[in-house]
Amino acid sequence: MEEKNLYQLAEFVLPSDILHYFSIVKIEPDSSLLRIYLDEKMEKELSEDLHFESQGFMDAVEVTDFPIRDHKVILVLRRRRWIDTRTGKSFSLPLQIDITASGTRYS
Repeated sequence: MEEKNLYQLAEFVLPSDILHYFSIVKIEPDSSLLRIYLDEKMEKELSEDLHFESQGFMDAVEVTDFPIRDHKVILVLRRRRWIDTRTGKSFSLPLQIDITASGTRYS
């Protein structure tokens, strides 16, 4: 029950639908900054297809989000890198969400 409540709270605080694509892997709070680390979830269809392999993650990208309780919030996002074993080309999946909300700033 507690885990479900925490998930609901995270869904409310984080950008819309982000938890459908990413998992929270770490949270680093300090006196004025909150860093939330998120890794892209494994895509089930690709992971089950023999022609595609997950090759770890691309470099993390930092996105400034709305402040929470007077703390600047930085989302640290890592996207999965996939490789098509037939062609050797690497790619990442397109996201169907807008991670950056207009008007996000900390003053």
